[in-house]
Amino acid sequence: MDLIQSNGQPQYGRFNTIPTRINYQLFQYKTEQGIELLGWRKRLKYKKFKFCSIQHQHYSIGLAIADLAWAGYGLIYIYDHESGEVLEWQGSTLLARNTELDEQPLFNHSNFQKSPFELTIDHAHGVRYLRATKYGEVKLSARIFCAGTDPLSSCVPVGKNGWIYSQKLTTLGCEGYFINKKGQTIQFNAKSFASLDDTCGFFKPESTWYWLSCNFWLQGQHRVGLNLAAGDHRQAENSLWLDGVIYALGDVIFEHIEAQQWRVRSLDGHIDLTICPQWSRAEKVNFRFSGSQFQQYLSKISGTIRLAERCIQLNAEYGSFERHARKL
Repeated sequence: MDLIQSNGQPQYGRFNTIPTRINYQLFQYKTEQGIELLGWRKRLKYKKFKFCSIQHQHYSIGLAIADLAWAGYGLIYIYDHESGEVLEWQGSTLLARNTELDEQPLFNHSNFQKSPFELTIDHAHGVRYLRATKYGEVKLSARIFCAGTDPLSSCVPVGKNGWIYSQKLTTLGCEGYFINKKGQTIQFNAKSFASLDDTCGFFKPESTWYWLSCNFWLQGQHRVGLNLAAGDHRQAENSLWLDGVIYALGDVIFEHIEAQQWRVRSLDGHIDLTICPQWSRAEKVNFRFSGSQFQQYLSKISGTIRLAERCIQLNAEYGSFERHARKL
């Protein structure tokens, strides 16, 4: 299916399939005064980003490329939960120079370049390829396999005229390697997990939200993935994956309990989690007309999630918790 219909409006809802095409040019975007925006004015309202994370033993890895129209952005980090060592780099460019981000769901190529790093994300035939180089030397190379897992695919209206499409996958198999801070080459294995987050659309001018994501093995046998969010437009994405099967979850509330502890609970009482941050990174991108601020906490997550037929127990599982504020 095409995400944008012949009438110039997107299809809304949680979908059983991934759209074959996203053509934002077909969308009729109008201002609050009813004036339709075209050309570069419309392009500056359209935002898109990709975030890929990998959990390998006690390492948490993240790689992202974003095209905010006013700015391009790339980041990579490799965090060792046991030693506390981290490799981290982020860069931005004005007017998204040296930034290529293809939002098409099934086949795409994305790239961000700013010395000394180059980040590449490719997707074809159900496999995502990640590559990060520093001065031409490969620091991360990964192949992520999307088969056997239900996708979270949703499009929701935001504000008066906007919409956001999100596509997420968790507990995906991963092959390849990365270089840690000691210069050691670490190979991914059958227990490594990857998650993908592709988002695009016409956001509200200002938006804030919380987001929690994690992947782990339950009793060493079952693949469990979690995606929870609260705030602007994000509640429709609350989901749990069990052995690749996706289950929709209810609305949640994020509460700051104390300096090093947060709580996430659902309004229906089925979710009760505690977040204990281990390492945090703060980010601020400000190009006057566009920017973002957020804090990301690589954390340990404990608690319970009750499904209809079973209770999922989390025991200090590694995950990522974020607080976002974005001006677009």
